[in-house]
Amino acid sequence: MSYEYLMIVHPIRRNTNKTPIPTCPYKFPDGQGDIAKFLEGERNSEGWAKEHGHIYRIWSGRTPEIVLTRPEDIKQVFRDSNTHLKASNNNAGWLMGEVLGSCLGLVSGEEWQDIRLATAASFTHGEVVDRLEQVERLTMDHFAQLHCHGKLSDNVINPVQDLRMLPFWIVADHIYGPLDSHARLELEALIPLRESLFARVIQGGATRFAWSRILPTKTNSDLREFKQRWHEWNDAVAHKAQNSQPEAPIVTMFRAVRQGKISPESLYQTLDEMLFANLDVTMGAISWNLMFLAANPDTQDQIRDEITAARAAKDGKLWKEYLRSPSTLLAYSILESARLKPLAAFTVPQAAPIAHEIAGYCIPPRTNYIIDTYAINQRNAFWGEDTETYRPQRFLHHSKSDIRYQYWRFGFGPRQCLGKHLAEMMIRCLLVHLLENYKLSMRKDSRWEKNPDTWIMHPMTELRCERL
Repeated sequence: MSYEYLMIVHPIRRNTNKTPIPTCPYKFPDGQGDIAKFLEGERNSEGWAKEHGHIYRIWSGRTPEIVLTRPEDIKQVFRDSNTHLKASNNNAGWLMGEVLGSCLGLVSGEEWQDIRLATAASFTHGEVVDRLEQVERLTMDHFAQLHCHGKLSDNVINPVQDLRMLPFWIVADHIYGPLDSHARLELEALIPLRESLFARVIQGGATRFAWSRILPTKTNSDLREFKQRWHEWNDAVAHKAQNSQPEAPIVTMFRAVRQGKISPESLYQTLDEMLFANLDVTMGAISWNLMFLAANPDTQDQIRDEITAARAAKDGKLWKEYLRSPSTLLAYSILESARLKPLAAFTVPQAAPIAHEIAGYCIPPRTNYIIDTYAINQRNAFWGEDTETYRPQRFLHHSKSDIRYQYWRFGFGPRQCLGKHLAEMMIRCLLVHLLENYKLSMRKDSRWEKNPDTWIMHPMTELRCERL
């Protein structure tokens, strides 16, 4: 299918002189696709903006996506984000649909409401705070293991390799309750298989098309094996939990399936989203915090002093209030890290149900939009002249409403990430444990380059991590 044909089928023109919206050339079969948006996103964010301006169009497969880079345009489109429709299979094609196309994060309307109602109760702010002690315990246990089996005893920590399983086990514990050793081994054994499948999703190509399901490929074999093992593992754990841990969230979720409120596949894929899909996401958020703190010892010391003062009260209630407060230097440092290193250069696509006129272009209803996160988080006059500088204190002067369309992290409106409260608590507990017990610093060979093989921004380096 030619670029010229797609331009005719999807006409978007300026109202005044009828010039077409700036558009990246289509390349069969992926267009720009996930490789350009995610693996090469940081580079393309700047390059595409320089070439095409502040609003332009790219292709995910044969589907157009409008890229927004200015806060005022984002506000216009996303102020009614509760009515938006997520793109079918994230505009990534058939294989994506088989892995995550029915999960909470990629469906819309009543289907989204039903899945959310069946799965969201245990992820509210209050429920997460109630499990604070468990998150702290799992964090301490993980660091004890790093001293025994990692390089931490040699004062070295790899922010990704050493910590990537910590959020995975915290989320698993949150959903399923304590798992026995056999269940843990079986679950961990699924990770390489699931990661290889998602890497194939990102690569695009033939797996975009449903006809690829009939091909005798390793991808199709892996997909069948993963689904069977993942379904059987969840069925077994949920069955056991009904008797041993009836209060575990997985019991409530499976009850919704038995009652016909959601489909089994929707639940399996939503559980996949919570565990496997968010493994890279949460790890990206955690790892860059360590990098910035290691490179900024003054900020590190200030947060450590703040933690010490909060601990000094020796009041469990006040300590919980400190950890959940949005107005601490600890909280600001996490926001600043996410501002400078967004998890992905472009957001997942979603369509507004109504037409919008943006910069003079008439965008038809049900057109997909994505946000350039580097444009809004960094190349944005709102953040001042030191926008590329790590300065957590900048958030002291901005309310939540001030930054609503000036900053992207968990999304906008009611479709924000379901696990945002748990993710935030995990990061805060981890940083507290680190700063209470260790001093982070850069090594001579520490590097800021991202791992080119991950769709989420991850550093690939080691830091010095000395016991206090």
